[in-house]
Amino acid sequence: MRDKPARPANHTNLRGLELALVALPVAALPHVWHQPPWITALVVLAIAVRAWLLGTGRPAPSLGVMSVLAVIAGGLTFAQFGTVFGQEAGTALLLVMIAFKLLETRNRRDIVIALFLGYFVVVTTYFFDQSILIAAYSLLATWLLTAALIQVHAGRVIPRPRLARQAGAMLLHALPFMLILFFVFPRVEGPLWGDPQREQTARTGLSGELNPGDIANLLQDESTALRVEFDREVPPLRAQYWRALVMTDFDGRRWSADENRAVIQPTAADADADNVFRYTATLEPTRARYLPMLDYPSALPEDAELRANYQVLRDRPVTSRIQYSAEAALTTPPGAGEPTLDPQERTRALQLPPSAAPRSRAEVALWRATHGDDDRAIIQAALQRFSAEPYRYTLQPPRLEDDTTDTFLFETQAGYCEHYASAFAVLMRAADIPTRVVTGYQGGAWQARGEYLRLRNADAHAWNEVWLDGEGWIRVDPTAAIAPERIEQGLPGLASDTGEEIPGFLRRGEGLSWLQRARFGMDDWGDFVRFRWESWVLAFDPERQRELFARLGLDSQDWRSVLIALGVGFGSLALIALTWVGLRRPRQRHAPADRVLQQLSRRIARHHRRLARQAHEPVDAWSRRVARARPDLRESLKAFAETYNRQRFAPLTPEQRREDLRQLRSLLYSVPRGKPPAPRPDAVQV
Repeated sequence: MRDKPARPANHTNLRGLELALVALPVAALPHVWHQPPWITALVVLAIAVRAWLLGTGRPAPSLGVMSVLAVIAGGLTFAQFGTVFGQEAGTALLLVMIAFKLLETRNRRDIVIALFLGYFVVVTTYFFDQSILIAAYSLLATWLLTAALIQVHAGRVIPRPRLARQAGAMLLHALPFMLILFFVFPRVEGPLWGDPQREQTARTGLSGELNPGDIANLLQDESTALRVEFDREVPPLRAQYWRALVMTDFDGRRWSADENRAVIQPTAADADADNVFRYTATLEPTRARYLPMLDYPSALPEDAELRANYQVLRDRPVTSRIQYSAEAALTTPPGAGEPTLDPQERTRALQLPPSAAPRSRAEVALWRATHGDDDRAIIQAALQRFSAEPYRYTLQPPRLEDDTTDTFLFETQAGYCEHYASAFAVLMRAADIPTRVVTGYQGGAWQARGEYLRLRNADAHAWNEVWLDGEGWIRVDPTAAIAPERIEQGLPGLASDTGEEIPGFLRRGEGLSWLQRARFGMDDWGDFVRFRWESWVLAFDPERQRELFARLGLDSQDWRSVLIALGVGFGSLALIALTWVGLRRPRQRHAPADRVLQQLSRRIARHHRRLARQAHEPVDAWSRRVARARPDLRESLKAFAETYNRQRFAPLTPEQRREDLRQLRSLLYSVPRGKPPAPRPDAVQV
């Protein structure tokens, strides 16, 4: 057999490298989905080569070779991203650094540097994903990195089970410090590193424009858009209209969201009224400023403002998950009680392209000739047209060509909510009734497990508002005329009536198999866990931190307040730790023979303290010292010492131990309690 090559003489300096070669790939694994394939291949190749070198005892590559490889990898990184900064490029460069640092590892210091870079890799994972699964996985990676670091600094090989326990204990001890820093350390708005415009977690189903088919395309999107918890009762499903964008401008096909509307103050409502609902919403990133609000808002978050069209805008885009509280009065529409509409606003709300919808205009002229100035009758005529055959509410609307309104009303006669809302608005404007389109969300799925409302992007909806003098902007939802089950039951209400294929997450009625019920149950559990994680952890933004500091009488923007909070937090932690250690300190348990020995020592030292046995003093030595001062006890103490040593250290049977213990107690009681003769001066030295 060929002998294996000898390991290098400094192999002890590489102790812990084997575990580092396991911990670092675990830390880097989540980046496989966010980095170019060549970055992943480079890391895997470097780890494999380093493991082969370690196993064969061969030395690491020379400095010259590593320099050439570093230049090549840095050039490839720059060519791939056009920069070495930002989330993706910076993380890629960090992974390359770890790969090469492992490859050139020659001593303990190199391993330590690689492991500390691994901690940074764990942190960069949160640039791309902040789910609870990633949080749990990052704890696993941190645990492995910590175990490797312990092994590197140990003077010997530590058994794996003990290493795992030590690393876990260190993470457990660090948990209170992590919590204090989480609540106290100043938080910033938006991503820590990189361009918010490229934030991959920021997405939404709603945009500032509405074209026929836009909302229908969202039906397959089951991702969560908004979760809502109500303080008291939950409003009925038919009243759950969540206003996001208001659209007044129309070019014949596309509706555009209003811009630069005046800021107004919401009308305060009686908090105890039956029509007032207070709630807390957790909104997913949208990269837009709007906040979906339950119609009609009567109280807003501090960083939001109400516009004249009752659209609520935040002072900055929502680039990360946020949580806000608001209040709504369901029966108080915008402009209620105003006799007329502002002339400029009326002109905007009646605007139609001159050539738009000629056939629709002709039919509206007949309605007006029939009903005269009765605007409500005109509205009912339009809704009655939608509710009559052959119009149908379809989840797969046909494509509209030419004039979209006339094509929909007179040819295809099949569409989703935005088709009916757009056509209704054109009909009303042709009848000289100010009308606008509102987009947002309607309905949602009530989660009984967590008692919150979950709105998906698939719950996006479009409806209308018409102006009636003296009544204000009145909501009119054409969908309620053509598909009332959509409003009364939410999206699941469409499953039985359309006869079309609908997304699986909407099939929650009766007749499901046990496998489907289990799947939906697991989905509800998963959403509940994610919601709690997001609302308690991810939604803790600067605003909520300011609220927390304000309740404590501090200012989160003042560094002195931050230092006070840190001092109080860490001081309280130290006090709790000391108290815990004191309470949990194990009480010294003495064997029966030791208790008898202590009693004998106290009895002898009662009249002369210097004769008490010292903690470090063997029994034989103590008995001889006492015998010099108390010759009358010499024989008793000698017998006591012999019996004690036999009882404590000799391999005796239980019967023999009990007999020796009785003898020790007998010798104890043979020592008189009276005052002993005066000891000689030379016998009481300690």
